[in-house]
Amino acid sequence: MTELTEESQEPADAVKTRAALLRSMTLTRMLDYGMDHWDATQLAGAPATQPWDDTAAALAEAQLARAAAAAEHGNVETAVDCYRWAAAALVAAQMAYNYDNAAKRSLYGRLSRAYQDAAHLDTELRIERLAIPHRSRHCNAWFVRPRTDHPTPTVIIVGGQSGWGPAYHRQAAALARRGLSAVLLEAPGQGETRIFHGLHLDEHADEAFSATLDAVHERTGFDGPAGVWGNSFGGLIAARAALHDSRFGALCVNGAPSRPEPAPFRTAREQSQALLGVGTDDAAAAVFRTLWIDPAVDRTAAAVLVLHGEADPLITLDQQRAFLDLSADSSLRVWADGEHTIYNHSAERTDFVADWFRRQLDDA
Repeated sequence: MTELTEESQEPADAVKTRAALLRSMTLTRMLDYGMDHWDATQLAGAPATQPWDDTAAALAEAQLARAAAAAEHGNVETAVDCYRWAAAALVAAQMAYNYDNAAKRSLYGRLSRAYQDAAHLDTELRIERLAIPHRSRHCNAWFVRPRTDHPTPTVIIVGGQSGWGPAYHRQAAALARRGLSAVLLEAPGQGETRIFHGLHLDEHADEAFSATLDAVHERTGFDGPAGVWGNSFGGLIAARAALHDSRFGALCVNGAPSRPEPAPFRTAREQSQALLGVGTDDAAAAVFRTLWIDPAVDRTAAAVLVLHGEADPLITLDQQRAFLDLSADSSLRVWADGEHTIYNHSAERTDFVADWFRRQLDDA
């Protein structure tokens, strides 16, 4: 499913473009993705004729300048915060483009560099960039761990059609505070994996998750069960990973379709086509069908947690019920006023899910 809900992206119509982006990149979503509150309000309130990506990139540049000054004076904690705020602003900036043009590539490269600069200075978390082998190329990922030599269970976190990797740092940090590790995986069709390495989503994407578990085991030697947490469309990808690899002992699906179809809006179609590497709705529908799950034949021994917001304009509870039927150990959490992926209760949601993963993986 898409995270945009209106026709958009006519390059000559800045007002229309900004209106569509504000419908998808809401203030709650910006904050969930880690933007500084002042930056998020500035981006949301900028003049309608001001290009979205220029505004967001300027906010990022200001944070990068603050980060460099703080690092120069030895204030590494401030530098880490500012680098992460810059990365979050660039997450918002790159969403102005659905297809992988030069502008999106430039913004995404800057995003990744800002996140990596924060990682180099972080004194609380150990963050390692990973290259996960997949189909003769590789997927991009970050391995986020507590600063301990004791091997810990790992949760792979994956996003959807437009928010990837560093957008989920707060979830990784929440897991680390509970003694768990996390991998921020940019699966085929997502982030650098697609934009720079040319890999698109298909029915073989679950192999990338298995390769990620292999990479984690190589580094830590941990032999216990792992978790996988999929947000938006990524919930379906995460579910397929748990179906295909028994090492996953816990699965969280947060606002995903179990049987996706091409959406009726232009932005949605463009994002889907970019994700899948196709050029038409018919071709997208054909790939989507290879990703559908069917609880009559698809089963997992993993515990399953499904999150749903009743105010979600994109995903209905009926679309998510199939995930509950994948396991004999499944549970549902509903927020009556919850937005898509529960952006508007993000702190509560993240704590709830992190606590759930700790119970599932520590007790296994």
